[in-house]
Amino acid sequence: KRAGRSRREFLHEAAKIPGIYVPSLYQVEYKEDGTIASFTPVDEEIPATVTKQLVMDMTDAVYPEKPVVPFIKATQDRVVLEIQRGCIRGCRFCQAGMVYRPVREKNIERLKALATQMIEATGYEEISLSSLSSSDYSSLEELVNFLIDECRERRVNISLPSLRIDAFSLDVMSKVQDVKKSSLTFAPEAGSQRLRNVINKGLTEENILNGSAEAFKGGWNRVKLYFMLGLPTETVEDMQGIAELSEKVAEVYYDTVPKEQRHGKVQVTASTSFFVPKPFTPFQWAPMCTKEQFLERASIVNHRMKEMLNKKSLRYNWHEADVTVLEGVLARGDRKVAAVIEEAYRNGAIYDSWSEYFNNDIWMKAFETCGVDIDFYTTRERSLDEVFPWDFIDAGVTKDFLKREWANAQAETVTPNCRMRCSGCGVRKYGGGVCFEERA
Repeated sequence: KRAGRSRREFLHEAAKIPGIYVPSLYQVEYKEDGTIASFTPVDEEIPATVTKQLVMDMTDAVYPEKPVVPFIKATQDRVVLEIQRGCIRGCRFCQAGMVYRPVREKNIERLKALATQMIEATGYEEISLSSLSSSDYSSLEELVNFLIDECRERRVNISLPSLRIDAFSLDVMSKVQDVKKSSLTFAPEAGSQRLRNVINKGLTEENILNGSAEAFKGGWNRVKLYFMLGLPTETVEDMQGIAELSEKVAEVYYDTVPKEQRHGKVQVTASTSFFVPKPFTPFQWAPMCTKEQFLERASIVNHRMKEMLNKKSLRYNWHEADVTVLEGVLARGDRKVAAVIEEAYRNGAIYDSWSEYFNNDIWMKAFETCGVDIDFYTTRERSLDEVFPWDFIDAGVTKDFLKREWANAQAETVTPNCRMRCSGCGVRKYGGGVCFEERA
C-alpha cells in the first residue's frame, strides 16, 4: 500500500508464497460433459500446484496458554488441550484423517505444563483432550493419570473424546465420569463386518461387544452407536445389520449384568448420518445417494429395529436427507457452485446450520436459477482419470495412494494403520511424525 501498488499486484505476489491460493489467478477449462479439461495459472510466475504447509514440531508450536474466556456461555466452555494432530487409522471416508497426515504428537511434559497453565489462567471447570483418535497417543496413560491427580485437587472435570472402548479407557472413564449420568459411544460406522472392511474401519463386532460387556460390568447402561448409510457397496443386509448389531449390544447387557445389579433397562441409541464423499479421500470417486434413496435406507433400518426382541431398549434416529444432498454438492463442487451459494444467500439462506432456519426450497430454486445440476456433483460416479476441482492442491497424500485405497475398498481389503505398516501414502516427504517413529 505504501508503495502505491494495487490489490491485483498484492495478490500476484501473495500467490507465490507456498500454501496460498488466489482463485482469480487460475483459469479453468471445461469439457462438453461438464468435467474439467484443465486448471492452470494465468502466468508462469504463479505455481501450478498449491502445496499444503504444516507444522512438524507440535511440541514447540505456539499454543494459547491463556485462552480468551467468553463473557457469555459458549458451546465449547472448557479448556481444550490438543495432544496430537493427525490420525494413523486410515478410514476411507474420513477427510481429516487424510489431510492432517502425518500424525505428530506433543511431548508429554509440555502437555502437563500446558494443562496446568490453562486451568490456572482461565478458571474453567473442565478440560478436554483434543485429537482425532486420543487412544493412539503414545503417552495417554501417563497424561490421564497426571490429569486425574491434578484435576481432583482443583475440582476440574476431564473430558476424553475419541477413545477406543477398551479396558484401559473404561478404567479411566470410571475414574473421571459419573457413570450414572454418562453414556458410552462407539462408532462402528457400518452394520456389517464386510462393510467395515470396505471403509477400513479397524473395529470388529467382537471389539464392540466385548467393550460393551466391560462397560456394563462397570455400571454403564446407555450406549450410543454411530453409523453411516449410503456407503459404497452397501447392501440391504448391511443396513439391517445396524439394527441387528444394536440388538446384540442390548443382549450383552442382559447376559452380562445379573438382574439384581441392573440400573433399569439398557438403552441403545443408534444414529445414522448419510454418507457424503469427500475430496482427498479414497471415496472421492464414489457416487452418492439421492434424498429418496437415503430415506428409503433409513426406513429399512427403522423397520428392522422394530422387529428386534429388545426393541423397547432400542432407539433409532437419522440425519436430514435434504441437508445431506446439499453437503454433497458443497463437498465436491467446483466454481460453478459459487454462483448457487451467492444466489441462495441473496434469497435468505442464512444460519442454515440450524435446522429451524434451513429452507431447502431456497437452495433448489438457486440451483435452477443458476442452471447447475445437483446430480452432476452427487450421484455421478467419477472415472479414475477425471480432473477434480481440488487436484491443483498437494495435501500430502498422493492421488495414486487414494486410487489404491479405492481399489482396496472395492476388494473389501483392510489396510493396516500407520504404526503397523507404512502404506506409502506420500506424507513421508515431510520428514517427521509417525512416518519416522522406530517400530519394534
